[in-house]
Amino acid sequence: MSRGNATRRSRRSRVYTAVLGAITMLVLLASFAALMILPVPIAWVDTVRAKNNALGQSVSTTQIESYCPAPMQLADTGTYGDSAFQATAGNLSTQERFAAFGSVYSATVAPFGTANASDTSITLKDGDPSDDADVKIGTQSNAQSDSLIDTHMLQAAQGTGTAGTVVSWADEGDLKGVSAASCTATALSRSFLLTGTGTGTTQQLVVVNPSAKATTVDIMAWGSEQAGKMALSTQSTVSVPAKGETSVDLSAAAEKQNGLYVTVSSKETPLAAMVRTVSMDGLTSQGSDFAVPLAAESDTAAVPAIASGDAVTAYLFAHEQTKTTLSWVTNHGLVSAKNVEVEAGKVQIVDLGKAPDGALGVLSTAEDALSFSVRAVRSGENGQADFALGQAAEPAAYSGLALANDVDADVTLVNVTNVKQTVTITAYDETGKEIDDRDITLDANSAWSDAVGDLSQHDTVAALRLEDKSGAVAWGVRLGHDGLGDGTVAGLAMVNASSLMPSTAYVWARANDAIVR
Repeated sequence: MSRGNATRRSRRSRVYTAVLGAITMLVLLASFAALMILPVPIAWVDTVRAKNNALGQSVSTTQIESYCPAPMQLADTGTYGDSAFQATAGNLSTQERFAAFGSVYSATVAPFGTANASDTSITLKDGDPSDDADVKIGTQSNAQSDSLIDTHMLQAAQGTGTAGTVVSWADEGDLKGVSAASCTATALSRSFLLTGTGTGTTQQLVVVNPSAKATTVDIMAWGSEQAGKMALSTQSTVSVPAKGETSVDLSAAAEKQNGLYVTVSSKETPLAAMVRTVSMDGLTSQGSDFAVPLAAESDTAAVPAIASGDAVTAYLFAHEQTKTTLSWVTNHGLVSAKNVEVEAGKVQIVDLGKAPDGALGVLSTAEDALSFSVRAVRSGENGQADFALGQAAEPAAYSGLALANDVDADVTLVNVTNVKQTVTITAYDETGKEIDDRDITLDANSAWSDAVGDLSQHDTVAALRLEDKSGAVAWGVRLGHDGLGDGTVAGLAMVNASSLMPSTAYVWARANDAIVR
């Protein structure tokens, strides 16, 4: 009996052992499968401390795209009503000049938004590739559309880049006077400091998208009547099609303002933008001009190319409350104009009256960075007037400017520092040949000006380049057209130089040993 019991116990033990072994095997197989499929808990992984050394690299683009606006035009050209009261551009003429400086191996100007743009494109050329000037020039007369400059550089170097200028003039119709704009590079965001939007003034914002991808643009505005961002009467967000453009009537969007600060921004693709400003007093032309994007805010900013007798109004905008001193810049120093309190988030407008004898520019020296522009007005006969919109010029170690045909031009240099500066200005003819090279010494906070024609005794000056190693001199040209209406029609415009410095960004790379590839 005891032997039978012992046998049964032995059999049960073997069964239990077999079952337990089977269960253990199943658990091990399931655990192995889980380890192969499921992520390992982070707590089971040995931590590796990343090294805190970071490598930085400055990168620059060797291809840039710049936008040149179409000739000045009216926002409303309807043919309704009596012909005597219809708006007309009159006998408008246009000249465009483009220049490529330095290590540019290809620069082409093509009409924007034209199906057969390649058929009417212009390639900038160096008339004498064997010389050391490295300047290519292109010229266009009476263009009908806006255009893009596509620039390819051998290397992103100082003194390399492109500049372009568009000039229009008329002595008949509603666009009497002279209008001008420089070509500007594309960017994700642009800002403008504009004149008023009262009765008789049209402010037409043109936003251009040269990329192959549509984008949405946000428009924000601050006015002169109260501080803070305005609620626009029209849409504050607009769509710009791929390789297309969109216009916005700022006079309707932000009416009854004496000054306007506007930002245009895109989150997706770089854009170009400018504003056409046209002013009328009933049927009498009061002038027109392009407003180009502002330079970066600065506590010291100068608008060059002012002349004695100009009726000058200054426009200021700051995001933080500050104070500034406005001064006339002459060839022997500063002449005090006005001290100004600038309220945060509100356009400040300052009437400076007539520019005194010897005035060549206006200087703003502020406690904090701000945006600064001026409106200079000249009067003709029978109530006609014309104005120039001058933006604060941004000094650069190397900068250039293209000069259109058939216009009068005076170049002005302004030293924005408290120490004497010496710069080198070089003039080139229509073939890109160097025709003049001179050193200019500027006393502290003083200016120098000369007729562009005086830089050459025999040749037409097509382009200028400034070398300013200190980056302390702001400069531009004042443009006019002699004999408009046999001298009865006023006409003036201002164009600032374009930077010829590389567009750079700094990229950081940080090692992390915890990342396994």
